Amino acid sequence: MTSPNLPLVAGRAAPRETGGRGARQDRFAILVDSVLVFAAGVIVFWLRTSLEGEAMSWPRGYRHLGFLLLYLALVLLFLQREGVYTLAWARGESRELWAVAKGVLQGAALLMVVFYLARMPISRLMVLWLCGISLVALPAWRVLFWNLARRDVDAGNGWRHVLIVGADARGRELAGALSASSHLGVFVRGFLDDGERGEGILGRIADLPRVLDRYLVDEVFIARPLEIGQWESILSEIRERRKNVWLLPLHPVEGAETKPDWRALELVGGRPIVPLHWEPVPVLYLLLKRGIDIMGSLTGLLLLSPLLLGLAIAIKLQDGGPVFYRSTRIGRKGRSFTCWKFRTMIPDAEARKGELAARNERQGPMFKVSDDPRITPLGRRLRKYSLDEFPQLWNVLKGEMSLVGPRPPTPDEVERYEQLSVGYYRRLDAKPGMTSLWAVEARNDPRFERAVDLDRRYIEQWSPWLDIQILLRTIPAVFRGHGK
Repeated sequence: MTSPNLPLVAGRAAPRETGGRGARQDRFAILVDSVLVFAAGVIVFWLRTSLEGEAMSWPRGYRHLGFLLLYLALVLLFLQREGVYTLAWARGESRELWAVAKGVLQGAALLMVVFYLARMPISRLMVLWLCGISLVALPAWRVLFWNLARRDVDAGNGWRHVLIVGADARGRELAGALSASSHLGVFVRGFLDDGERGEGILGRIADLPRVLDRYLVDEVFIARPLEIGQWESILSEIRERRKNVWLLPLHPVEGAETKPDWRALELVGGRPIVPLHWEPVPVLYLLLKRGIDIMGSLTGLLLLSPLLLGLAIAIKLQDGGPVFYRSTRIGRKGRSFTCWKFRTMIPDAEARKGELAARNERQGPMFKVSDDPRITPLGRRLRKYSLDEFPQLWNVLKGEMSLVGPRPPTPDEVERYEQLSVGYYRRLDAKPGMTSLWAVEARNDPRFERAVDLDRRYIEQWSPWLDIQILLRTIPAVFRGHGK
């Protein structure tokens, strides 16, 4: 079960249009395009030297590198000129693919003209090969990305959760236009409004702090006039939580300090929107984190495979039960996934959990019992040194977890957040991890609030360097055998 997971708000879909060319750039797309073009250049150089039967040399490689960098710069320049890297919300798929093709063709054509006029010794056939590979690779990754985004939106797990302030006709039409952008992973959670009633309304405008946390909102759209107090309150809450806020053109709020940047105007279904507050996405840091996760999990699975096999055999020989314990956990943005561990309890442990409820040592929704009678003798050794968690390296490799992140909660734990504090939902803003700040600072602290505070601190202060510090602190913690 995924929690929370509200249905997508339906609305009248508006035509998709290319957005304005604002100051924000899609850095992720720029990076992926650059990597693919550079890889294509390496392939072309290898093919050319192989077909000609010549050995690779530094002078020739140096000249080809200069040609490749010039080609890359021209292609990126023309893609930018075509508006490919502006963060338009409702940019149509076919229009973007055509813009990508135009940018690549224009860059290749200009490069060939430059080489011809300058009489440079670069084969135009190499330019055509490079252009052909680029025309396949650059649109292909976008189509793959859109299909993944659309699949997650259809499952109720959009990548960018949107809240609309205003549920009148303007707000409903905006919801329809945003819903038409499912290829970008846009998921409309609902509306806030003081006067309107109907489907998808999550509360009044004063409920904004609760709704932001409860529904894991990333973007807020203001689609109705506001009083000065409401205006400043909304912007203050959004800045504090580092969310993005957009504005449909409205009558200006008298006395408001924050003004829209009309130079960054974009279009959604023919309607102009303008950013009021924008939090840049640390694309390079996120890619570095994912790279560390892939390399770390893959290396761990390969190096530890003899140990993992030995533990699996020992668990099986112990009582003939299953080797692995599989449990449903809630990940980032409320997505559910199957978490893998080595089994450390008797086969019917879940059925006997209710018998131990009175002995729970944790406060809040977490459950932990010292000297749990359901734990097997081998299981105690595995837990002592956290060996039971090694199968989660598979979850990390699949992208469901990270090496470092908040502790992955269970569905019943998340269901209790509503009763305890909606602020606990903020733990779901990040991918859960095998280890965490809580694991190295307060692992045996029974207070659930302490765990939440540490997870929130991790999310707000996250950087790759913080991950590295936590990983380094985890190693001695594991060898000290403080697990239970």
